[in-house]
Amino acid sequence: MPSIIDRYLIREIGLTFLGAALVLLAMVLSHRLAGYFSKAANGLLARDSIFVLIGLQAAYFMVMLLPLAFLLSIMLALGRLYRDHEMTALAACGHGPRAVYRAIFMLAVPLAAVTAALSLVVVPRTMDYQFEVLAKARKEAEVSMFTPGTFREVLKGRHVVYIGALGEHGLQNIFVQTREADGDLSITTGERGHQEISEDGIRHIVLDQGHRYRGKPGQGDYEMIRFERATMRVDTAPPRQEWKHREALPTRQLLESREPDHVAELQMRLNSPIQVLIIALWAPLIARAKPREGRYGRIVAAVLIYAVNFNLIGVGESWLSHGLIGPTLGLWWVHALFVCFGIGLLLRDYARGRSFWLFRRPARALAGAA
Repeated sequence: MPSIIDRYLIREIGLTFLGAALVLLAMVLSHRLAGYFSKAANGLLARDSIFVLIGLQAAYFMVMLLPLAFLLSIMLALGRLYRDHEMTALAACGHGPRAVYRAIFMLAVPLAAVTAALSLVVVPRTMDYQFEVLAKARKEAEVSMFTPGTFREVLKGRHVVYIGALGEHGLQNIFVQTREADGDLSITTGERGHQEISEDGIRHIVLDQGHRYRGKPGQGDYEMIRFERATMRVDTAPPRQEWKHREALPTRQLLESREPDHVAELQMRLNSPIQVLIIALWAPLIARAKPREGRYGRIVAAVLIYAVNFNLIGVGESWLSHGLIGPTLGLWWVHALFVCFGIGLLLRDYARGRSFWLFRRPARALAGAA
């Protein structure tokens, strides 16, 4: 059963963890929300689906942010306890680094289990549903991009499109003004038309039964062309594929597969839970702040170490997905490297005599010992 000291340390770190996780999640989702609003304004995404997509992405980003939030909570909570001499008082009462590690791992183990459940079960299901929502939002945006009776700029202002009406058979009474690369101005009209998306994801407006006028403004030598069908490009580039298909695959299918992409995805899903446990090993040693030490110096150092870990995971995932390394090595070399880093910090502190309380049984209360 957790002692009073354990519950105190768990509460301090846990509350800080909740605050850090919520702040990080709000930052990431607000950036993604701005991107969705931009796409909705450009007619690439239906507005009704924006908050649904944000809700679905919360679980995905939470799995990615939990290790960083846990690291920040350890650094902030323990750093304050060291600066306020509370850790010195606990050590004088027999509750040294071993008690700190016990409390941290009592929090880290269930947190790693929750992270594993989210990564292995919840996130793949939400990603699969998100594909459906994105496809539906894209389809709805095709219809709602142009509002009848209004002018709209597309292709970075190159085209100005006016739709007279939106009927059962598509767009009607279409007017398009285009600024050509050579400075000419062209006017294209069509009695009716519709939108199409090519195989590479580029959206076009197809006009039927229309005319095209081209020339320089202020001059009378305009060219006139009558056409049965004309196609005009609307998008500047194909919509970026934000989610890889492998991220929506069930974990059971990944376990049975030997394809490099699937092996890389499986090990990436295991990365965050393992990171939580490894951070619990080395973060308490980095968090030891001296009484007059700066408040954020060690936090910056810990974040830099985490950034190195994050980049090495990215390198390992790229090697693994391209088949340059096998699943046996996979991402395990990165985890082993940081486990050795944590053990090295422990041995260094032990050699300096700073972790004496880590290797002896905590003393009882001073009154009882007397």
